[in-house]
Amino acid sequence: MERWQDYLIDGGARRPNTGIEKLKMKLTAVVVAVLTLVVSMAFPTFALSWVLLTALAYAAYGVIRSASRKLDYLNDLPNAFRVALAAVGGYLIGAPLNFTLPSSGILLFVLSIYLNDEYQRRALLTMTEGRRGGSVALLGIDGSGKSTHAVRLEKWFLSRGYYCTLVPFHKYLFVERLTRKGGERAPGEVQRGGNPFRPLLSLADNILLNLITSLGIGLEGRVVIYDRYIWSTYVKYRSLGYPVEPLSALYMLPRPNLAFILDVPVTRSMEIIRGRGNHIRYASEVLKEEKEEYLKIAASRGYPVIDSTRSFEIVQEELERRLERVFPTRRSRRR
Repeated sequence: MERWQDYLIDGGARRPNTGIEKLKMKLTAVVVAVLTLVVSMAFPTFALSWVLLTALAYAAYGVIRSASRKLDYLNDLPNAFRVALAAVGGYLIGAPLNFTLPSSGILLFVLSIYLNDEYQRRALLTMTEGRRGGSVALLGIDGSGKSTHAVRLEKWFLSRGYYCTLVPFHKYLFVERLTRKGGERAPGEVQRGGNPFRPLLSLADNILLNLITSLGIGLEGRVVIYDRYIWSTYVKYRSLGYPVEPLSALYMLPRPNLAFILDVPVTRSMEIIRGRGNHIRYASEVLKEEKEEYLKIAASRGYPVIDSTRSFEIVQEELERRLERVFPTRRSRRR
């Protein structure tokens, strides 16, 4: 499957960013760093001028190359930045040995090789096109429509020119693998209470997932849609009687930019769950406690409660209407 990371910006379309292109850029960074190191050692008085001229020359070359290929002129500036890092790194590596400067030079050299061009392009587009990033969480008891609306919202964001990622927050990174070793649980079976260490493991898992998926979204102008959130794990454990209260402050510490509580009656939730053959079934008391906890979160943090008993399209339109105030259609610059 082709990923958007495998493309370069090309007006409204994209063209393949092949492995050969990436390899050529890495080799360019190596050559620039080595040449700068040689120049700085052989002609120390000319070294800084060489670094400046190299960076400016490659930037100019990138702009000209982009224009000749009818690409946005910013397309090759990330590569020029990598060349500048390589040149500065080569210069510092050849500096008098006092550990700090050569070490910094090695770090810059490594960055010039491995720095992802596409992240830099996203950042440039974020600044020049008025695009902003952020996170959106859909919360609510089972059967409230979170997953279905999350999928539709991902398509909606993409249609408006945003980079978008959908994260199912009920999928663990490692907790399920660990607990699975203790035996599988029947689909319809659920227990109140349980292993007191599971909430702690789930907390670590959820925080790690949150960090991985939200890192740099503002800079990149990327939107992350969370189908459930770290709070959902806390709410579920609390309703099931796990000893999770001492961890409540840590569970509730992360916060998305926006969150919506999709609200349905417990009776409707149970009807929908019964229609899912292999879904874990919770007692009405558990779902009632979850519902009350979500409404408390909405009241304390000012999140809107969306009536999900209405038709899917009406609920979707309300979600989109509220989101477009925060995430307007991105502005496209003239190319």
